[in-house]
Amino acid sequence: MIMKNSDVVFDENLEFYTPIGETSKEICIVLSDDLNASEEALTDKYKSQISGFINDYSKWYEKALIVIKAWSEKKYNITSEGNNIQLINIFILFEQGESELYGLEFGIDFDIEHGCGLKITTDDYHIIEIGNADIAFC
Repeated sequence: MIMKNSDVVFDENLEFYTPIGETSKEICIVLSDDLNASEEALTDKYKSQISGFINDYSKWYEKALIVIKAWSEKKYNITSEGNNIQLINIFILFEQGESELYGLEFGIDFDIEHGCGLKITTDDYHIIEIGNADIAFC
């Protein structure tokens, strides 16, 4: 499913759900309440950036899985096949008019309590930080 700008509509909790990728599983998209954007009318450009990132799922998801697998091997000394890693939330971490930055929160069955989080830019989908789930929204 291709997301359009008009699909980017946050509710009173600054969230909306959308299917992502090839599955019908819906992911929660969250606009950080620390942003001025949470209190502003969102521009078409901003909505386009968000929908574009979601539509580019195939460009960043596998890259994220590779980094998570390497991180889990280093931190937990385990080998993960990726089937125990599941995207839960995408956090919008940038203001309107600024460079894009997203937080991705993953559930991982080898650390259910802490999960995994990472920050990713749209500049070649560079992952700038990885750690426990709180990395995704802090």
